[in-house]
Amino acid sequence: MARGNGRDHKYMLDRWKKKSGSYPRYSSCNDCIEARIVGSMKKAGIDFSGRSLLDVGCGTGVYTIRLAKEAESVTGVDISKEMLSILEQDAAAEGCSNIEIINNPWDTFNTEGRQWDIAVSTMTPAVQLPEDYQKVRDCAKEAVIYLGWGGKRDVEPIKYMVGKSQVKPRVFNNSFNMRKWLDDNGIDYYSEVFDEVRPKEMTFEEAVTYCQDELEISEVFALQNDIESELQRFTDDKGIVRFNISARLELIVYKK
Repeated sequence: MARGNGRDHKYMLDRWKKKSGSYPRYSSCNDCIEARIVGSMKKAGIDFSGRSLLDVGCGTGVYTIRLAKEAESVTGVDISKEMLSILEQDAAAEGCSNIEIINNPWDTFNTEGRQWDIAVSTMTPAVQLPEDYQKVRDCAKEAVIYLGWGGKRDVEPIKYMVGKSQVKPRVFNNSFNMRKWLDDNGIDYYSEVFDEVRPKEMTFEEAVTYCQDELEISEVFALQNDIESELQRFTDDKGIVRFNISARLELIVYKK
């Protein structure tokens, strides 16, 4: 069972539990990448006003809360109760009371034939296989919005350690598979690519755990001493580790 496609529930539960504390949270800024991407959703012809939304793999609500401020209602589905707890906290802080939260893996979630006006999935391993694409499509009355990796995700210390190994780096390009599925099914879509550099800051101990998890995903073995040695290059005199993650994201929007 492939760990990257969300079907290994135990692995994904453990992974998101570890990552929830350092995962990006909702920000109300108007110039962040989330704001830019929502702007492009609208440029693609999506109107959220008065609409019901399904957010698959909603996580901490980075997009969920932003969309809930415009939509009539949002249903967020996610496997991780830790991530959903953060979403609940941030939604309450923003005064968003129109979000329904469901703690369930997407592949076993029984929609019971329910449909929403717009179905959304952003940066989630829950939607990576043809059956996932179809299930999301079946849930939407008007349109589907997908945001995935567009071929690049470089974590500074990890990039160096993977380069030293004999393992071929993992390619983060799941938007390609989505486009192929749409092309194979004759579905027209809008696509736009975004490049992002996101700074990360954490304690040295948190950074070691973070790197161990990232290396595991890439199936690269590294001794803890080697990880700690590499992280020293990114650590200040107060023991805070700072590095960048460079990524390319692809937005795909289609109407039904």
